[in-house]
Amino acid sequence: MGVILIFVNLFIKFLRVLPHGVALAFGRFLGRVARLLLWKKTDRCEARCVKALGLGVTEAREIIKKSFINMGMSLIEFIRLPVMKKNVNNFAIFDDASKKILSEAVARGHGVILIGAHMDNWELAAMRVIAEGFPLHVVYTPQRNQNGIDDFVEKIRRETEGMLLIESEGAGLREIFRALRAGGIVVIMQDLDARRDGVILDFLGLPASTHDGAVKLYQKFKCPIIPVRYTRDKKNFSRHYVEFTEILSDRPGFGEDLRTSLELCNKIIGEWIKETPEQWFWIMDRWQFTLGKM
Repeated sequence: MGVILIFVNLFIKFLRVLPHGVALAFGRFLGRVARLLLWKKTDRCEARCVKALGLGVTEAREIIKKSFINMGMSLIEFIRLPVMKKNVNNFAIFDDASKKILSEAVARGHGVILIGAHMDNWELAAMRVIAEGFPLHVVYTPQRNQNGIDDFVEKIRRETEGMLLIESEGAGLREIFRALRAGGIVVIMQDLDARRDGVILDFLGLPASTHDGAVKLYQKFKCPIIPVRYTRDKKNFSRHYVEFTEILSDRPGFGEDLRTSLELCNKIIGEWIKETPEQWFWIMDRWQFTLGKM
């Protein structure tokens, strides 16, 4: 374990001193290698892509190839977050229209829920929003610690000033309540498999167990819900865009029916994925509870 941690720390230091473009190129290389080494997972990703998007195998294979490359770049960016923080405005664009929407929601004083998806690089997007003076409470699912790697991941997230972590398990719900009552902003990743605790709804045309927490919190606190989208520029890989397009919970009837409101959340995230499928993490088994491994 000690040898592995020493190697990881040296690798991290190496990546943080590289020019950003060179580091991203290395990330693209890692993504290509991971796709080949994890060939069983790659096959399942391609099968999911075919079923969810109704594509042929050849087109799905190209999407998954690009998805692995995107994940490789996102990994490198995550490791380099402490370096990128100094010039985060150059890496992630957060326009005035999006700032206005978030500011309006915060001003209502009921707290705010941001729903996102595992696309592009959500940690970088969070750091960009934080840089504008909006502290975020990020709900995450703790993983089994392997050789200290999870401790390292949590350390980088906590080093991002303004990112407050809330575990989805245990006392996490009370912390979410506390944050919303104080007018805070809570980030929930809406595209995870909720397993036995979820509501079975359509996601990209397939039945999926969906987390209902965001809508239930809205019903309890009337905290505005805003979908947040983040995408990587397809030509300039170092540039990202963070977008808030609307306060979703302001739509007529939102929150009156749990299933209908959750369907709307799924639909929006599904539309994002269809527009840039290569930037979604297909390696996540979104439909495992309902359809098994595929």
